[in-house]
Amino acid sequence: MTFTDAWSLFLAGLLALGLASLLVNLAFSAWASRRATRITADAPMISVLVPARNEAHNIEACLRSLLAQDYPNYEVIALDDDSTDATGTILDRLAQHDARLRVIHNRQPLPPGVNGKSRACQSLAEQARGDWLLFVDADTVHRADSIRAGVERALGLDVALFSAIPQQTMGSWGERLFTPAGFALIYNFVSPWRIYLERALRPFNAAAIGQYLLVRRDAYFVSGGHDAIRDQILDDVAMGKLIKRRGYRIALSNGDWVRCRMYRGFREMAAGFSKNAFSILHGSLAMSAVFVAACIALFLWPPIELIAGALNGAVNWPAVVAIALTTANFALVNRRIGQPWWIGLLYPLQIVIGVGILLNSIRWRYTGRARWKGRTLTGAALR
Repeated sequence: MTFTDAWSLFLAGLLALGLASLLVNLAFSAWASRRATRITADAPMISVLVPARNEAHNIEACLRSLLAQDYPNYEVIALDDDSTDATGTILDRLAQHDARLRVIHNRQPLPPGVNGKSRACQSLAEQARGDWLLFVDADTVHRADSIRAGVERALGLDVALFSAIPQQTMGSWGERLFTPAGFALIYNFVSPWRIYLERALRPFNAAAIGQYLLVRRDAYFVSGGHDAIRDQILDDVAMGKLIKRRGYRIALSNGDWVRCRMYRGFREMAAGFSKNAFSILHGSLAMSAVFVAACIALFLWPPIELIAGALNGAVNWPAVVAIALTTANFALVNRRIGQPWWIGLLYPLQIVIGVGILLNSIRWRYTGRARWKGRTLTGAALR
């Protein structure tokens, strides 16, 4: 056996372990569903909180789905965060026709080093009356049982914070060129079992998704709320760590009762992930270098070896196995987030784009060029 064959076999073994880990992670969602406590009476009051900045193309569908919930005891509060489009006008129109919707308008400039979404979420929480606070992104659309599904799982799992990974809507090939791979990284490297079972905060055992984040009111305010993480660009992950640091249990699970279209087109997708990528790796150049090296070794080396072997009239079977395992992994994640399985076949291209996004994120950090929704991200808000 040549060194190349041995190396490809080693990579195939690692990828097999990765696929097994993914299957275990996916099994947690099924287990969490079985633990759900069915609500029949005395439903806790839920405040659904929607921060919105420049979301004119999303906000109406989001709010109409939230106002059509089958949950018996809830309110909806939306905050227009100094939008420069028609978001505020749409919110006011919807509120005129449904008294369950309250609208807050913020026109205050954003202080340097502060995450605008965290400031908006804190303002919403301070106006909320619910026993639980459900933060949802303005680009989400909810099934009629969305609130109920989250609350029943939070109660059944006995957690102070429950977050769901929504189904993802992608309307263009530009979005599909990396977004599914981003979720593949989440499903592979974030362990819901560790997040749920380990009460003490340790590295990589706390995470949440801001698209759907349900937190118990007392735990939120005792922990300091979004004010305590106002300088964090990854506000959802920071919130999970904040709640766990106080000794509360948290959970992350799949959420097929909500859909989200994160970005519209390749340019917006690349900008959105560039905003977060370097922060996901803790702003560490060393960790970024290790991550890029791992991506090349695990995901790009096997296709390169397969092509090189084919050009020489040979088949590198360990490389074939490695490619099959990665394709199966990405295909499973695509199915889980509501996308066609065969998009997993594009994983080499997605990984190349992902590495480019990370490099752009690093460039943004050191040149101060990071912008999102018309705001420049400066100082601590880039952490």
